[in-house]
Amino acid sequence: MSFKRASSICLLAFSVLCFSTFVLGQAAQLPPSHSEHPHATNMNLPSGVTDKCDPQFTYDDGPRGPTHWQGVCTTGQMQAPIDIKDPEGIPIPPLPPLQFSYQPADLDMVNDCNNYLVKLRFPTNRWLKYRRKPYRLSEIRFREPGETAVDGKRPPMALQFVHLSPETTILIIEVPVVAGKENPVIKKLFQHIPKSGKEDKVANAKINPIDLMPVDHSYYRFPGSLTTPICNEGVQWFLMKHPIEMSQAQINQYRKYYHDTARPLQPLNSRPLVESK
Repeated sequence: MSFKRASSICLLAFSVLCFSTFVLGQAAQLPPSHSEHPHATNMNLPSGVTDKCDPQFTYDDGPRGPTHWQGVCTTGQMQAPIDIKDPEGIPIPPLPPLQFSYQPADLDMVNDCNNYLVKLRFPTNRWLKYRRKPYRLSEIRFREPGETAVDGKRPPMALQFVHLSPETTILIIEVPVVAGKENPVIKKLFQHIPKSGKEDKVANAKINPIDLMPVDHSYYRFPGSLTTPICNEGVQWFLMKHPIEMSQAQINQYRKYYHDTARPLQPLNSRPLVESK
């Protein structure tokens, strides 16, 4: 074998090794990939259940506060949440509707003390379609206050519906919550909030996610990121234009667990921002 040919082979092998290392490094930061089979049941984010509460970040000023969060939290150009101002109005069609196919599921609640939130989990398939693409509902996260603002105002609370595509693309629908009438679905849920770091599965208590959506499904849409470290970008964000109601007593009840858990608003950076009509 000639010296030139041997050198070429070594160079090719080294390039393949570098590329493989890069791909594996990127994959380690994303949820695991999944089959497109509509009945696959392993498409889910980590539960957040842990033996101890040991948060790696805070919402307060300090060495672990938002200005010091790791990853692309301080360097990314498409970070969330944002303040929605002057969106481009696009009627439906051509802006497609959100097509919900949620079904009742057994109640599964997690008190995720490491991420400062209570959430509902959906370990079996519950689908959403957008632009004919299926997304699986993984969990619903409670936020206090709501994260995405409109004209500088955040709602007292919000629910974030976190979905995954078969290619692990993340789509989040945020539903604002305002103070009003007592919410019967929330009343049932709040009877089963587990202790910090624990999970409570209630086989005889069904929950249908569509009952936590407003009747009007018009929305704002923008590209963004996760709102906790490491703030991965490439997330599709939808903010429902109409809120759901919870009583002030219910909002106060949630605040006993977590409050002031919204990430500071991030620069818009000229990203596309549209609203359906």
